[in-house]
Amino acid sequence: MLTTTLDGFNAHNLGLVDPWDQTLLQAAQGQALAQTLAYARTHSPWYGQHLAAIDTQKINSLQDLAQLPLMDSQDVIDHGPQMLCVSQSKIKRVMTLHTSGSTGAPKRLYFTDHDLQRTKDFFFQGMGNLVDNSDRVLALLPFDQPDNTGDLLIGSLNAHSIFCAGLWPPISPPDLATFIIKENFTAVVGLPQHLLSLAEFLPPGQVQTMLLCSDYAPQALRQRIEQTCGCRTFLHYGTTETGLGGGVECQAHAGCHWRQADLIIEIIDAHSGQVLPEGHLGEMVITTLNREAMPLIRYRTGDTAALATAPCSCGGYTARIVNIAGRQKIYTLAPGLNLTSQLLDDTIFSVPGLWDYRATLDCHQGQQRLSLDFLASPTNQPLSQDLGHALQQIPVLVQALNSGQLILGPLGQVPAFDPSHTIKRTINDQRGA
Repeated sequence: MLTTTLDGFNAHNLGLVDPWDQTLLQAAQGQALAQTLAYARTHSPWYGQHLAAIDTQKINSLQDLAQLPLMDSQDVIDHGPQMLCVSQSKIKRVMTLHTSGSTGAPKRLYFTDHDLQRTKDFFFQGMGNLVDNSDRVLALLPFDQPDNTGDLLIGSLNAHSIFCAGLWPPISPPDLATFIIKENFTAVVGLPQHLLSLAEFLPPGQVQTMLLCSDYAPQALRQRIEQTCGCRTFLHYGTTETGLGGGVECQAHAGCHWRQADLIIEIIDAHSGQVLPEGHLGEMVITTLNREAMPLIRYRTGDTAALATAPCSCGGYTARIVNIAGRQKIYTLAPGLNLTSQLLDDTIFSVPGLWDYRATLDCHQGQQRLSLDFLASPTNQPLSQDLGHALQQIPVLVQALNSGQLILGPLGQVPAFDPSHTIKRTINDQRGA
């Protein structure tokens, strides 16, 4: 029977009892929102000033949220310590993100033990959609530092009698497959490109499920994994701002069921800031609930998705995010010709034998140039011609190439990429260098 484990998690943490539905859940979220606003204004110097002109006592439903100002990563960079609602002695973990390269000011998010425990609870419940205590789970995620993603996941599952071990950084795909077979792992969690290369060396049926996390996972990539090793893939969406955990697919694969007990999601027009109707694609905005250290109120994630609140085909009432496209940074090639890394992903990962790639935009002899470095399966070499053909199927690139606005540069195979968990695949724009 299809179901989602997130229903029970959300209902329990919002104090709901059966029978309940999305309407009652959102009403409970509204009560938690009112408490969050009062807490932030009282305990955080920055929120006291940021919300000074708002009568927050009148904000007690999700529909009222639009009356509050939006915030973004620059606010966190500039005022993070002033957003804190607890003393530094209560901070258990500080997560630092370099958002503008090594010279840019870092963004720091703060979490108490209470905040991290709620993430661990979500990880356990979310993983219940794809594993149980008969499974052996391998987390291909950083776990060497206390309370980073892998450590939280491993601790969460082991505390509930589901065996989970970590491995980071990933070893070569053939050696990794040998290790998985030897240790009889039946489920793997990791970055999409790492799991894609692994799938080629796994015997069908060894791994039953894979959870793809931490980066955009195009449908073509998922299909290649499933067809190659016979497993089922599941998606997880989460960011540091959501507390690492956000939403996870159920067995119906109809979107990621959301952590509604801890997060409110809005979808807005990225240009106007207006809230969009359900089902419309736009920028995700999050408001945290019950977070002790550093609440985020109407925080712009930069990620693109749509919201669905109707019951899932699995029977679950928890809301879902669908059509997740990740951070849609736009690279303008010419007026009206815009390129995104997701557009490249959707096409390039359909090429058999491709494992991973990095794209670069630069200027060469006065012309814009798009180049690729890529990793490939040893059984599908060379791929340069196939990749060049795939790039010339993307309408934006076809127009730019035909108009002389763009040329294709080298498409070169490399032996490896730095397996850093914190750097998501994007386009390296060197045109201003």
